[in-house]
Amino acid sequence: MSPSDAPDIPGLTFVRPLGSGGYADVYLYEQQSPRMNVAVKVLKRQGLTAAIRRQFVDEANTMAQLADHPFIVQVFRSEQTADGGAYLVMKYYPPPNLAQRAKAERLSVEEVLRSGIQLASAVETAHRAGIIHRDIKPANVLVSQYGQPGLTDFGIAGRGGHAEDVDEDVGVSVPWSAPEVLYGQSNGDARSDVYSLAATLWHLLVGRSPFEQPGGDNSAYALMPRIRATPLPTTGRADVPVSLERLLAHAMAKNPDARPQTALELARGLQAVEREQRLPSTALVVLDERGNSAVAELPSARTADDHDRTSVRAVSVPAGPAPTAPSGPVEEEDEDEPATISGGVVLGVLALLVAVTVGVVVWAVGRGDDTAPPTPAQSTRTSTSAPSRAVDYPEQPAIDARSAAGSVTFSWNYVGAEKGDFFQLHVAGSEAAVPTAPVTPVGDATRFTVKAGAGKTVCAQVAVSRKSGIRSPFSAIRCETAG
Repeated sequence: MSPSDAPDIPGLTFVRPLGSGGYADVYLYEQQSPRMNVAVKVLKRQGLTAAIRRQFVDEANTMAQLADHPFIVQVFRSEQTADGGAYLVMKYYPPPNLAQRAKAERLSVEEVLRSGIQLASAVETAHRAGIIHRDIKPANVLVSQYGQPGLTDFGIAGRGGHAEDVDEDVGVSVPWSAPEVLYGQSNGDARSDVYSLAATLWHLLVGRSPFEQPGGDNSAYALMPRIRATPLPTTGRADVPVSLERLLAHAMAKNPDARPQTALELARGLQAVEREQRLPSTALVVLDERGNSAVAELPSARTADDHDRTSVRAVSVPAGPAPTAPSGPVEEEDEDEPATISGGVVLGVLALLVAVTVGVVVWAVGRGDDTAPPTPAQSTRTSTSAPSRAVDYPEQPAIDARSAAGSVTFSWNYVGAEKGDFFQLHVAGSEAAVPTAPVTPVGDATRFTVKAGAGKTVCAQVAVSRKSGIRSPFSAIRCETAG
């Protein structure tokens, strides 16, 4: 990456290089009118293919379509040059990005929850526009000078589009990608973006990707089998609540059907953890069902005029203290405020009305997407009482196996058993085949016997399910040889 590679752009003055990735370089420029810093992403000439050029144009169009969202990096313009190159002019976010911050400092649980809800807002908005990001990771989350995250790099975003045509330089990022994407079972969907967002939050809490082993082999070929079969480890942080550990494990389930099915559902789970921990409430900012009106949705909020979902209001009333901004920091590749009322006597007259109606207002505003089914993370709290308990995801079960003549019997136990719990097994003849084996329902029994010939190996893992649809992460895989 050299300053000489930076293009001459009318109205912009080159300042310095910012970073470089697989297929593009990023430079800092100063825009002359109005005067401000901007980041310019420039296609590299080396290895440039028609597919990469097309992907670059798709990225510009995608980010421009989503540019109004407060947590998606804004694109100001895009140009293709006479020699076949191209560039994007974007809003400038000063370094460090979240990957650099997580490496250099320990982010608080409060900041990770807040950033997670805000990023989930961005991801949900993209999904409602028919766009799958496909590359959510800490390095693709920039932070404004006011502490707001900005999701960027929609270079392999898909609408059922062209990601499969592009070479590895703009392919998925293995450490944060869902197993079904890594193993070619999916080209990415809302559930794989949910996985990647949860993996990003885990990374922010720990300072490394979830299946990275410090000092070990962390190549793509070593990571992929872990991502496919190894249960998500806990963060190891004493200040991370169990409810958050469970939510992240739920969102990173190996089976996409076992995860929250939307970014909105994940966000509501994160909001539930905020309430449990008595943290300031973070609003969720999404588009309405018509895709043409911004809505700031607070936890547990509901619209008073429920019968008419076309009259969506862009207003939010925090249920607790105003959110505080994260401690501060372009891309190195790799709310609404409560309304104030003044007027002396008017305030005195309205005081009683405000006291009586505040609970109703908190309940009524920001319904968001009413078409989505209620999720376990939603709460109907309408008073100023103590925060409701976060979603109680079942604990990951511990599985054991015993050999007998012609069979292997698996048994399991877990903390927090509830009436009505039932279990699902994956059973296969090898450890590698277990995660993709068909689900074997076993009802409420806590043991299951598999017939097998002498000397044959049988492997299994189990998950706890509840009638509400909540499911625990699958257990570790246990293998035993039949006698």
